[in-house]
Amino acid sequence: MKYVLKIVFVLCAFTVAAQAQNYKSNIRQYKVPLAIKAGKLIDAGHVISADSLSPSFKNKGYAPVEVNLKSPKKKSLKPSELYNRVSESIVIVSPAGRCGEVDEKGKACDKVHTYPASGYIIDSKGIIVTNYHVANSYITKYNKDARDVMVVMLKDGTIFPVEAILSADQKNDLAILKIDTKGRELPVLPIATKDAEIGDPVFIVSHPKGYYYAFSSGMVTDKFSEINIGGYRNIMAISADFAAGSSGSAIIDQFGNVIGTVSYTKTLQHSDDATKTQMVLKATIPVSALTELIKKGN
Repeated sequence: MKYVLKIVFVLCAFTVAAQAQNYKSNIRQYKVPLAIKAGKLIDAGHVISADSLSPSFKNKGYAPVEVNLKSPKKKSLKPSELYNRVSESIVIVSPAGRCGEVDEKGKACDKVHTYPASGYIIDSKGIIVTNYHVANSYITKYNKDARDVMVVMLKDGTIFPVEAILSADQKNDLAILKIDTKGRELPVLPIATKDAEIGDPVFIVSHPKGYYYAFSSGMVTDKFSEINIGGYRNIMAISADFAAGSSGSAIIDQFGNVIGTVSYTKTLQHSDDATKTQMVLKATIPVSALTELIKKGN
Protein backbone atom coordinates (compact mmCIF):
# COMPACT_ATOMS: atom_id res chain seq x y z
CA MET A 1 0.00 0.00 0.00
CA LYS A 2 2.85 2.38 0.82
CA TYR A 3 4.34 1.88 -2.64
CA VAL A 4 0.99 2.46 -4.34
CA LEU A 5 0.43 5.69 -2.43
CA LYS A 6 3.94 6.85 -3.24
CA ILE A 7 3.45 6.19 -6.95
CA VAL A 8 0.12 8.02 -6.97
CA PHE A 9 1.69 10.98 -5.17
CA VAL A 10 4.55 11.16 -7.65
CA LEU A 11 2.16 11.00 -10.59
CA CYS A 12 0.00 13.75 -9.10
CA ALA A 13 3.05 15.92 -8.48
CA PHE A 14 4.20 15.35 -12.06
CA THR A 15 0.75 16.35 -13.37
CA VAL A 16 0.76 19.58 -11.38
CA ALA A 17 4.28 20.39 -12.58
CA ALA A 18 3.29 19.67 -16.16
CA GLN A 19 0.27 21.97 -15.89
CA ALA A 20 2.47 24.75 -14.51
CA GLN A 21 4.69 24.57 -17.58
CA ASN A 22 2.10 26.01 -19.92
CA TYR A 23 3.79 27.20 -23.10
CA LYS A 24 1.18 28.73 -25.39
CA SER A 25 1.20 28.60 -29.17
CA ASN A 26 0.71 32.16 -30.40
CA ILE A 27 -0.16 30.96 -33.89
CA ARG A 28 -2.40 28.00 -33.07
CA GLN A 29 -4.20 29.57 -30.11
CA TYR A 30 -4.66 33.13 -31.34
CA LYS A 31 -3.41 34.15 -34.79
CA VAL A 32 -5.12 31.40 -36.81
CA PRO A 33 -8.38 31.25 -34.77
CA LEU A 34 -8.66 35.04 -34.98
CA ALA A 35 -8.76 34.91 -38.78
CA ILE A 36 -10.95 31.80 -38.96
CA LYS A 37 -13.56 33.04 -36.48
CA ALA A 38 -13.62 36.54 -37.98
CA GLY A 39 -14.23 34.92 -41.36
CA LYS A 40 -17.19 32.97 -39.96
CA LEU A 41 -18.71 36.19 -38.59
CA ILE A 42 -18.29 37.85 -41.98
CA ASP A 43 -19.85 34.91 -43.81
CA ALA A 44 -22.78 34.82 -41.37
CA GLY A 45 -23.38 38.54 -41.83
CA HIS A 46 -23.22 39.24 -38.08
CA VAL A 47 -21.04 42.30 -38.57
CA ILE A 48 -21.03 46.08 -38.79
CA SER A 49 -18.72 47.23 -41.56
CA ALA A 50 -16.22 50.07 -41.41
CA ASP A 51 -18.44 52.13 -43.70
CA SER A 52 -21.38 51.67 -41.31
CA LEU A 53 -19.37 52.69 -38.24
CA SER A 54 -17.66 55.61 -39.92
CA PRO A 55 -20.39 58.27 -39.46
CA SER A 56 -20.65 57.74 -35.68
CA PHE A 57 -16.86 57.61 -35.32
CA LYS A 58 -16.44 60.98 -37.01
CA ASN A 59 -19.17 62.54 -34.87
CA LYS A 60 -17.58 64.94 -32.38
CA GLY A 61 -20.58 65.02 -30.04
CA TYR A 62 -19.86 61.97 -27.87
CA ALA A 63 -21.44 62.05 -24.42
CA PRO A 64 -19.74 60.42 -21.40
CA VAL A 65 -20.17 56.64 -21.48
CA GLU A 66 -22.07 55.12 -18.56
CA VAL A 67 -19.99 52.30 -17.10
CA ASN A 68 -20.55 49.97 -14.15
CA LEU A 69 -17.11 50.52 -12.66
CA LYS A 70 -15.51 47.96 -10.42
CA SER A 71 -14.09 49.30 -7.13
CA PRO A 72 -10.28 49.72 -7.16
CA LYS A 73 -8.25 46.98 -5.48
CA LYS A 74 -6.08 47.76 -2.45
CA LYS A 75 -4.16 44.50 -1.90
CA SER A 76 -0.74 44.26 -3.52
CA LEU A 77 -0.24 41.12 -5.61
CA LYS A 78 2.80 39.10 -6.63
CA PRO A 79 3.59 39.51 -10.36
CA SER A 80 2.40 35.98 -11.15
CA GLU A 81 -0.90 36.58 -9.33
CA LEU A 82 -1.25 39.92 -11.06
CA TYR A 83 -0.77 38.34 -14.48
CA ASN A 84 -3.35 35.63 -13.82
CA ARG A 85 -5.93 38.18 -12.70
CA VAL A 86 -5.30 40.88 -15.30
CA SER A 87 -4.79 38.76 -18.41
CA GLU A 88 -8.39 37.51 -18.33
CA SER A 89 -9.57 41.10 -18.88
CA ILE A 90 -7.13 41.90 -21.70
CA VAL A 91 -8.52 41.40 -25.21
CA ILE A 92 -7.35 41.30 -28.79
CA VAL A 93 -8.90 44.06 -30.92
CA SER A 94 -8.59 43.74 -34.68
CA PRO A 95 -10.15 44.88 -37.93
CA ALA A 96 -10.78 41.95 -40.26
CA GLY A 97 -11.91 41.39 -43.81
CA ARG A 98 -11.63 39.35 -46.96
CA CYS A 99 -9.45 41.34 -49.32
CA GLY A 100 -11.25 40.19 -52.49
CA GLU A 101 -8.32 41.11 -54.73
CA VAL A 102 -8.27 39.28 -58.05
CA ASP A 103 -5.03 37.75 -59.30
CA GLU A 104 -3.78 37.51 -62.88
CA LYS A 105 -5.85 34.37 -63.43
CA GLY A 106 -9.04 36.05 -62.29
CA LYS A 107 -9.17 34.21 -58.96
CA ALA A 108 -10.36 36.26 -55.99
CA CYS A 109 -8.33 36.14 -52.76
CA ASP A 110 -10.41 34.57 -49.99
CA LYS A 111 -7.87 35.23 -47.20
CA VAL A 112 -9.10 36.97 -44.06
CA HIS A 113 -6.77 39.83 -43.15
CA THR A 114 -6.38 40.83 -39.51
CA TYR A 115 -4.29 43.51 -37.79
CA PRO A 116 -4.34 42.68 -34.07
CA ALA A 117 -3.96 45.28 -31.33
CA SER A 118 -4.93 45.29 -27.65
CA GLY A 119 -7.72 46.49 -25.40
CA TYR A 120 -9.23 45.88 -21.96
CA ILE A 121 -12.65 45.33 -20.40
CA ILE A 122 -14.04 47.96 -18.01
CA ASP A 123 -17.67 46.79 -17.85
CA SER A 124 -18.85 43.18 -17.64
CA LYS A 125 -21.63 43.91 -20.17
CA GLY A 126 -19.08 44.37 -22.94
CA ILE A 127 -17.48 47.82 -22.81
CA ILE A 128 -13.89 47.82 -24.06
CA VAL A 129 -11.16 50.49 -24.00
CA THR A 130 -8.54 50.73 -26.73
CA ASN A 131 -6.69 53.46 -28.61
CA TYR A 132 -8.30 55.97 -30.95
CA HIS A 133 -5.72 55.00 -33.56
CA VAL A 134 -6.75 51.33 -33.25
CA ALA A 135 -10.40 52.18 -33.94
CA ASN A 136 -9.34 54.55 -36.70
CA SER A 137 -7.33 51.78 -38.36
CA TYR A 138 -10.68 50.13 -39.12
CA ILE A 139 -12.51 53.26 -40.23
CA THR A 140 -9.80 54.99 -42.25
CA LYS A 141 -9.92 55.04 -46.04
CA TYR A 142 -6.37 53.69 -46.07
CA ASN A 143 -7.66 50.37 -44.75
CA LYS A 144 -8.36 48.54 -48.00
CA ASP A 145 -8.50 44.86 -47.03
CA ALA A 146 -9.96 44.60 -43.49
CA ARG A 147 -13.20 46.57 -43.58
CA ASP A 148 -15.80 43.85 -43.00
CA VAL A 149 -15.75 43.65 -39.19
CA MET A 150 -13.87 44.81 -36.13
CA VAL A 151 -13.60 42.00 -33.61
CA VAL A 152 -12.75 41.54 -29.94
CA MET A 153 -11.25 38.20 -28.91
CA LEU A 154 -11.01 37.07 -25.28
CA LYS A 155 -8.11 35.12 -23.83
CA ASP A 156 -10.12 31.88 -24.07
CA GLY A 157 -10.62 32.41 -27.82
CA THR A 158 -14.23 33.60 -27.74
CA ILE A 159 -14.81 36.26 -30.38
CA PHE A 160 -17.35 39.09 -30.61
CA PRO A 161 -18.00 41.68 -33.32
CA VAL A 162 -17.85 45.35 -32.32
CA GLU A 163 -21.35 46.80 -32.60
CA ALA A 164 -20.64 50.43 -31.70
CA ILE A 165 -17.95 52.99 -30.96
CA LEU A 166 -19.27 54.71 -27.84
CA SER A 167 -16.55 57.33 -27.54
CA ALA A 168 -13.57 58.53 -29.54
CA ASP A 169 -11.02 60.98 -28.15
CA GLN A 170 -8.41 61.74 -30.80
CA LYS A 171 -6.43 64.15 -28.62
CA ASN A 172 -5.86 61.54 -25.89
CA ASP A 173 -5.78 58.56 -28.28
CA LEU A 174 -8.64 56.73 -26.55
CA ALA A 175 -11.71 54.92 -27.86
CA ILE A 176 -14.47 53.02 -26.07
CA LEU A 177 -16.10 50.12 -27.92
CA LYS A 178 -19.24 48.06 -27.31
CA ILE A 179 -19.72 44.37 -27.99
CA ASP A 180 -22.80 42.20 -27.50
CA THR A 181 -21.76 39.50 -25.02
CA LYS A 182 -25.02 37.55 -25.50
CA GLY A 183 -25.58 37.65 -21.75
CA ARG A 184 -22.10 36.53 -20.77
CA GLU A 185 -20.52 38.42 -17.85
CA LEU A 186 -16.96 39.42 -18.72
CA PRO A 187 -14.05 39.83 -16.26
CA VAL A 188 -13.44 43.51 -15.54
CA LEU A 189 -10.41 45.61 -14.67
CA PRO A 190 -10.93 48.17 -11.90
CA ILE A 191 -9.89 51.75 -12.65
CA ALA A 192 -7.65 53.75 -10.33
CA THR A 193 -9.01 57.01 -8.95
CA LYS A 194 -5.83 59.02 -9.51
CA ASP A 195 -2.80 59.13 -11.79
CA ALA A 196 0.40 57.32 -10.87
CA GLU A 197 3.56 59.12 -9.75
CA ILE A 198 7.11 58.90 -11.09
CA GLY A 199 8.76 55.83 -9.60
CA ASP A 200 5.53 53.86 -9.14
CA PRO A 201 5.65 50.25 -10.44
CA VAL A 202 3.73 49.40 -13.62
CA PHE A 203 2.77 46.18 -15.42
CA ILE A 204 1.42 45.41 -18.91
CA VAL A 205 -0.24 42.37 -20.47
CA SER A 206 -0.47 42.91 -24.24
CA HIS A 207 0.17 41.45 -27.69
CA PRO A 208 3.48 42.85 -29.03
CA LYS A 209 4.06 41.78 -32.63
CA GLY A 210 1.94 38.64 -32.32
CA TYR A 211 3.32 37.48 -28.97
CA TYR A 212 -0.13 37.31 -27.45
CA TYR A 213 -0.59 37.84 -23.69
CA ALA A 214 3.03 38.78 -23.03
CA PHE A 215 3.84 40.28 -19.62
CA SER A 216 6.23 43.14 -18.88
CA SER A 217 6.98 45.36 -15.92
CA GLY A 218 8.77 48.57 -15.05
CA MET A 219 8.00 51.91 -13.48
CA VAL A 220 6.73 55.38 -14.30
CA THR A 221 9.77 57.28 -15.59
CA ASP A 222 8.32 60.68 -16.52
CA LYS A 223 5.17 62.80 -16.68
CA PHE A 224 4.90 65.59 -19.24
CA SER A 225 2.51 67.48 -21.52
CA GLU A 226 2.72 67.53 -25.30
CA ILE A 227 0.82 69.10 -28.17
CA ASN A 228 -1.45 66.78 -30.12
CA ILE A 229 -4.43 67.23 -32.43
CA GLY A 230 -7.01 69.13 -30.41
CA GLY A 231 -4.56 70.70 -27.95
CA TYR A 232 -2.28 69.66 -25.09
CA ARG A 233 -2.46 66.23 -23.51
CA ASN A 234 -0.71 64.61 -20.56
CA ILE A 235 1.66 61.70 -21.12
CA MET A 236 2.97 59.13 -18.64
CA ALA A 237 6.26 57.59 -19.78
CA ILE A 238 7.12 54.12 -18.48
CA SER A 239 10.00 51.66 -18.68
CA ALA A 240 7.90 48.50 -19.17
CA ASP A 241 8.30 47.08 -22.67
CA PHE A 242 5.62 47.15 -25.34
CA ALA A 243 5.56 47.21 -29.13
CA ALA A 244 3.25 47.31 -32.15
CA GLY A 245 0.25 45.16 -31.25
CA SER A 246 0.28 46.44 -27.65
CA SER A 247 -1.63 49.57 -28.62
CA GLY A 248 -4.71 50.04 -26.44
CA SER A 249 -3.70 47.73 -23.61
CA ALA A 250 -3.95 48.67 -19.94
CA ILE A 251 -1.14 49.94 -17.75
CA ILE A 252 -1.65 48.26 -14.36
CA ASP A 253 -0.44 49.08 -10.86
CA GLN A 254 0.65 46.47 -8.28
CA PHE A 255 -2.95 46.11 -7.09
CA GLY A 256 -4.40 45.27 -10.50
CA ASN A 257 -5.97 48.68 -11.18
CA VAL A 258 -5.80 50.51 -14.51
CA ILE A 259 -3.52 53.56 -14.25
CA GLY A 260 -3.10 54.23 -17.97
CA THR A 261 -3.37 53.04 -21.56
CA VAL A 262 -0.59 52.18 -24.01
CA SER A 263 -0.27 54.77 -26.78
CA TYR A 264 3.02 54.97 -28.72
CA THR A 265 6.80 54.57 -28.72
CA LYS A 266 9.37 57.08 -29.95
CA THR A 267 12.97 56.21 -30.75
CA LEU A 268 15.47 58.73 -29.38
CA GLN A 269 18.65 58.85 -31.43
CA HIS A 270 22.08 60.42 -31.00
CA SER A 271 22.17 63.91 -32.52
CA ASP A 272 25.46 63.17 -34.30
CA ASP A 273 24.48 59.74 -35.58
CA ALA A 274 20.86 59.27 -36.65
CA THR A 275 21.39 55.51 -36.94
CA LYS A 276 22.34 55.13 -33.29
CA THR A 277 19.41 54.49 -30.95
CA GLN A 278 20.02 55.71 -27.42
CA MET A 279 16.59 55.18 -25.89
CA VAL A 280 13.00 54.28 -26.68
CA LEU A 281 10.39 56.51 -25.07
CA LYS A 282 7.30 54.49 -24.18
CA ALA A 283 4.34 56.83 -23.92
CA THR A 284 1.03 56.03 -22.26
CA ILE A 285 -2.16 57.95 -21.54
CA PRO A 286 -2.80 58.47 -17.78
CA VAL A 287 -6.03 57.15 -16.32
CA SER A 288 -7.40 60.65 -15.68
CA ALA A 289 -7.94 61.05 -19.44
CA LEU A 290 -10.10 57.91 -19.46
CA THR A 291 -12.20 58.90 -16.47
CA GLU A 292 -13.16 62.10 -18.30
CA LEU A 293 -14.85 59.92 -20.96
CA ILE A 294 -16.96 57.84 -18.58
CA LYS A 295 -19.52 58.28 -15.87
CA LYS A 296 -20.24 55.79 -13.14
CA GLY A 297 -23.37 53.71 -13.68
CA ASN A 298 -25.58 52.07 -11.11
